[in-house]
Amino acid sequence: MTLSTTAKEAIKTALAMTLAYGITLSLGWENPYWAGFSVAFISLATSGQSIYKGAMRMLGTMMAGAVSLAIIALAPQNRWLSMVLLSAWMGFCTYMTWGEKHPFFWAYSGYVCAVVTMAAGLDPVNAFNTAVLRSQETGLGILVYSLVAILLWPINSRPAFEAAGAKLASTQQQLLKTSLEWMAGQRNPETAQQLRTQEIQEQNQFGQLLAAAATDSYEIRELQNQWRLYQRQVGQLSEAMERWRENLAGEQSLDMPSLMPNLSGFADELDSRLTQIGCMLANQEPGQHPSAVDPEIDEARFRHLSHFQKAALTAIRVQLRRIESLTRSLFHSACYIKGFCPAAPELGDKPPVIKEFGLPDPDRMAGVVRVMLIMWIAWLANIYIDSIPGGADGVAVASTFGLVIAGMPQVSVWLMFLPAFISTLLAGLIYILVMPQLSSFLGLGVLLFVVTFAIYYLLAAPRLNVAKLLAISMFMTVISVSNHQVYSFMVVYTVALMLLVVFIVLAVTAYFPLDLRPRQSFLRLLGRYFRSCEYLMDALSQDPQKRETRVVRLRKTFHMQEISSLPTKLGAWSKVLSKKALPGTSPEQITTVVTALQGLSYRMQQLIEDRGHPQAPFLVQELRSDVAAWRTKMTDAFGCLAGEPSVANQNRFHTELTGIMDHMNMRIEETVDKAAGHISDQDGENFYRLMSAYRGVSDALAVYVASAGAIDWAPWREERFY
Repeated sequence: MTLSTTAKEAIKTALAMTLAYGITLSLGWENPYWAGFSVAFISLATSGQSIYKGAMRMLGTMMAGAVSLAIIALAPQNRWLSMVLLSAWMGFCTYMTWGEKHPFFWAYSGYVCAVVTMAAGLDPVNAFNTAVLRSQETGLGILVYSLVAILLWPINSRPAFEAAGAKLASTQQQLLKTSLEWMAGQRNPETAQQLRTQEIQEQNQFGQLLAAAATDSYEIRELQNQWRLYQRQVGQLSEAMERWRENLAGEQSLDMPSLMPNLSGFADELDSRLTQIGCMLANQEPGQHPSAVDPEIDEARFRHLSHFQKAALTAIRVQLRRIESLTRSLFHSACYIKGFCPAAPELGDKPPVIKEFGLPDPDRMAGVVRVMLIMWIAWLANIYIDSIPGGADGVAVASTFGLVIAGMPQVSVWLMFLPAFISTLLAGLIYILVMPQLSSFLGLGVLLFVVTFAIYYLLAAPRLNVAKLLAISMFMTVISVSNHQVYSFMVVYTVALMLLVVFIVLAVTAYFPLDLRPRQSFLRLLGRYFRSCEYLMDALSQDPQKRETRVVRLRKTFHMQEISSLPTKLGAWSKVLSKKALPGTSPEQITTVVTALQGLSYRMQQLIEDRGHPQAPFLVQELRSDVAAWRTKMTDAFGCLAGEPSVANQNRFHTELTGIMDHMNMRIEETVDKAAGHISDQDGENFYRLMSAYRGVSDALAVYVASAGAIDWAPWREERFY
């Protein structure tokens, strides 16, 4: 009989859990469940993932121990100052946990610091012993699970990583092919959207497996920098294709096969490159190397187009060249990584530090405020409410839950309460009815193995990860194994009441100081989105050749990040909107609005990038007033949408916007005729790219106004508790 992968992983976790408890008890250490927590929280699909997470947990625990000792040293016998320092550290760790770098390390640094500080009180000796013991047991749990994972049915991360890379390359190839077919007149937006969603998921998986494979594979670790470069190039190609598709969607009137005579050959070359990349990632030598190719334009047909059509075609050609360049770079990166090319590609520039530290994300800052508020409410309740269940442990538990939900505000607190409470009751039954019958570690070991196996086998599905971790955590907390075991119903009763108090605190912070109900959150993010668009549009009035101050650059970068990230956040909130609370609004309508916002984001980003290119002074001077009128209209529209998600009179809005664009088109024709023979080809290309960007923003805003106008927003403003 062949065991399934799920059964094997459950057996490995159960065996490691049993061994960790057995070794801890034999050494006479207190709180053996700390070693159990290490086993429970690092068990993942491959050895590399588990080892990487275990290393982050160990380093985070050591950092937490040092910080907790520092807090007690800085605030001896001063509980208020120590709480200020602890909450500040928890806030910092919360912000970093939901960033891009080493989230596991920061998560463990935060909640372990809260556990150690609360368990030690303000006694320096007790704090040192607690920190050392916690580090010892964490290290023991990591060591035990790592050895079990390596020796028993080991799963190396490298095959899974390479398979994920090949799958991602195949998905991008299909997506590119679908988009090129769109250019040829074969439109299939549903397939493109499905492939785009699949591509995003596979990019995330690829990044996670890269960190794991670099841990347990020497070959991957040696080429880690090149793999990171490949990962960045994949992300750049994904974004370039998405922008290109947005342009195609807005220019359906152009006959691309006629305007670009070598489009078929160009498409075949790009398809061949991505095919060869997939082959190389599967360790097959490429059949051919990239050939020089450029999307040509039929000049005779080009001259008969309107100026806005010329602008659109020029922008599409620029984007195709960008995609061609990225696919060539991807090919060379994969070729070098797999040893088929001798020369290493350039690593490129590292992402700017300012993105992480100079411009804090408002939603992550809201999570920081929420965690600190949770800590202070739990702390004050512990001080001023006599005999509150859990005491100082309740503060640590509340802090841990707060850190977890800070980056997932869409998750309802009470959805987490049910599995936690049921797990506590089941663990209580085992604690009261089964454990008193055990007389040796043999019986306890069998119990630990069976329960751990059952939890990890029955709750193995990824969507049940939260329930799985809650179940194993409550089980270890309630049974509270020690060498001098004592049984009391008050243990179960206290844990259950402590959970109730903790979740009440979590629920309070879901409404204050920031209302995290889905409707209110969606409207708030929508307002933020259009305020950022308004700022960026108004900033276009400044001379692009004039040097910006640091403050202006920071604000501009911040708002660029806002319009880039908010459509994704709105998409996450749209999935938890209550149909009952919004009669007449379908999920499809909300999805259409979010998709329109994503398209508007790409258009705004393209406009800001293209405006940075030098323009012919004559064209700028001639069209200054027309562009200013368009910009004023856009700024006013964004300002209105920041307060109200829809336009009151859509017909009037479309008429005014169409009138402005028609007038601009007429002025462009007059200006270009005057400038004939006086501007260079590069100036002409830059001008048409900028005109395409202006038109793109107008069209994208019109699409949003139409999609938002189909929704009745009145129920969104009504006061409800849900």
